Amino acid sequence: MPKPAYLLPLLLLLTACQGEPPVQRKTFTAYGSPVTITVQGTTAEAAQRSLDEAATDLLYIEDGNNPAIPGPMARTNQLLAATGEFSAVPSLLPQIRQAQALSARSGGLFNPALGGLLELWGFYREPKGPPPAPEAVAALAARRPAMGDITIEGISMRSGNGAVRIDLGDFGRGYALDTALARLREAGVSAASLTTPGAAARIGAGAELMLTFTGADGRTPLAQAALRPDEVAYTVTALRNSYVYEGQLYHPLLDPARGMPARGVFAVTVFHTSLAEAAAAAHALFVAGPARWVDTARALGVERALLVDTADTVRVTGPLAARVSMTNARLTPVVDTL
Repeated sequence: MPKPAYLLPLLLLLTACQGEPPVQRKTFTAYGSPVTITVQGTTAEAAQRSLDEAATDLLYIEDGNNPAIPGPMARTNQLLAATGEFSAVPSLLPQIRQAQALSARSGGLFNPALGGLLELWGFYREPKGPPPAPEAVAALAARRPAMGDITIEGISMRSGNGAVRIDLGDFGRGYALDTALARLREAGVSAASLTTPGAAARIGAGAELMLTFTGADGRTPLAQAALRPDEVAYTVTALRNSYVYEGQLYHPLLDPARGMPARGVFAVTVFHTSLAEAAAAAHALFVAGPARWVDTARALGVERALLVDTADTVRVTGPLAARVSMTNARLTPVVDTL
């Protein structure tokens, strides 16, 4: 068995049994992290072609979604700020519509309209930070930018709130990964897997994936669960895209009501059939926190989710509980009934 490697906050271990068809693999960088896609049960030429097409689709969406560089999303945000009607970029419309629906179902806890606050917090700069003045955060949060402020009619779009700036974040990343998986399926691939830090997916009987959930230090294993065939998992964590300033960790998972990074949770993982929906739900559950995460999961139709708080307490929803094994026999997860 190969030595596992940490891909925060998931530890992903791929295993293949003897006698299985050869595996074709492609690794490339997207969203600042390595993405590995493996394909089984097809010819080397067909597998390579489908892998190349999947990577091309994913990278195209990544470029278009980035609000911090000149491109479709940056231009869209400029036009939304003007609050007039304009013709939307067709490639962005399906994502924005889906994000609107998920935001509404989450009660606004998943809110991709907070790009202005994310920029204010310094998440678009390199190096990131420092944190802004509390008064500036409060003033922008008080304008309550929300996905519901955006009106779409055909290909026309406008915002009634000049504070709206779209940043699809983890949802957009999940959407791009879903698009890559869809490309594989369209090519007739029936067995494949995808792994990247915080996300994993299996198509059919693709490589087995064991997910390990770490504590708030990002290293200590707390629990494990296997990914089932045709299942995906997405994790949002306080460590991804974060920065530390004067000893305090700041992450981009903002509480829309206050415009501040949500506190009390380290990571949330959602098991689903769509990485985009799993990412949006995980974001909402992270902001909801332990007190509200069950109600939020119910509203989003999420049945299988796991939350690790900043005290390393592991909470799981009832339907997932039987699949989770703790790495320390003395540890017991908190099972929350949906």
